[in-house]
Amino acid sequence: MRLGFVGLGVQGLPLALNLLGAGHELHGFDVAEAPLAVLRDAGGTVAASVADVARASDIVFVCVATETQVDTVIAGPDGLFAHGRAGIVVVNHSTVSAKTISSLISAAQAAGARLVDAPVSGGARGAEQRTMSYMVGGDDDVLELCDPLFRTSGEVILKTGHAGTATLGKLAHQVTIIGNILAMAEGMRLGVAAGLAPDMVKKIITGGLARSFIAETWGDIKMAPHAIPIFAKDLENSLRLASDLGIELPGANLMQQQLSVIVP
Repeated sequence: MRLGFVGLGVQGLPLALNLLGAGHELHGFDVAEAPLAVLRDAGGTVAASVADVARASDIVFVCVATETQVDTVIAGPDGLFAHGRAGIVVVNHSTVSAKTISSLISAAQAAGARLVDAPVSGGARGAEQRTMSYMVGGDDDVLELCDPLFRTSGEVILKTGHAGTATLGKLAHQVTIIGNILAMAEGMRLGVAAGLAPDMVKKIITGGLARSFIAETWGDIKMAPHAIPIFAKDLENSLRLASDLGIELPGANLMQQQLSVIVP
């Protein structure tokens, strides 16, 4: 397939390389030069702009950091909808707000494009090891088309329903994972302050009902500082959604306050 990838960051680059390694033609774009050089060396085509990616591709994957970047790349005047062929498929891997995904769905319909709502979980490590988990929302025929492409980076593909539902699920996921980080940070803080070695605290937690992926990888992976603004954005969007729904998330409010001191 003729594929495109916009956003070759710590997670996007290995996802793109997995697609390229599966034998697909791939056109990539990023504002940084270093990942473009890696893509070029791997046999990919470096595009001069987002518009060039759109014109060269049947399916384009987007993995950028902020709401503004997502909107600009996908629905802006120099973006994918504006310059792609009729029926172009745009797969959004970026975690955005419920409002933003709703706006993108409307923009896709107006442009005659197909939007796949596909936030991912696993980070750079999951992409590199091909153990990513996908939450995907969209029309069945487009999801079927994209399924083998998703599987180049992971086997867990959870279909959540129509476009927009995957983003809602990802926000719930982010509240839960950041809650796990808070719990592990405080458990570790308590155990160490009481005189236990950090390795022993980790063994105790991973050996009991408190075990989790966060606990098992604590000390092995370093997420800060690049993860903090992403988590902050996701918590803000989750709390905004909760407010719109008329529910309270007091734990998420605490996570937001403690974020800078709990993310490893």
